[in-house]
Amino acid sequence: MAFFDKLGKKLGDAAETATEKAKDFAETTKLNQAISAEEKQITQYFLDLGKFIFESEKDNPESPVADWCSKIVSSQQTIEELKRKIVEIKMD
Repeated sequence: MAFFDKLGKKLGDAAETATEKAKDFAETTKLNQAISAEEKQITQYFLDLGKFIFESEKDNPESPVADWCSKIVSSQQTIEELKRKIVEIKMD
């Protein structure tokens, strides 16, 4: 009977270890998801900050971000031109 007692104890220990690892995995997954959500929020804050700075500084040629602002304005103009071409194509 000692054999079965040892076997039962080993199976019980293995089940306990598996349960503990599953709980750790679930907690780790939950924490990683929370980290990811915070990183996405930071990215959105950076986007909002960038938009704010662009709107504040786009007409200031002395601004330290003037070069980036002019690149954005140029891209916006290109987009508008491309949209006009699309409208022209659709009207033909």
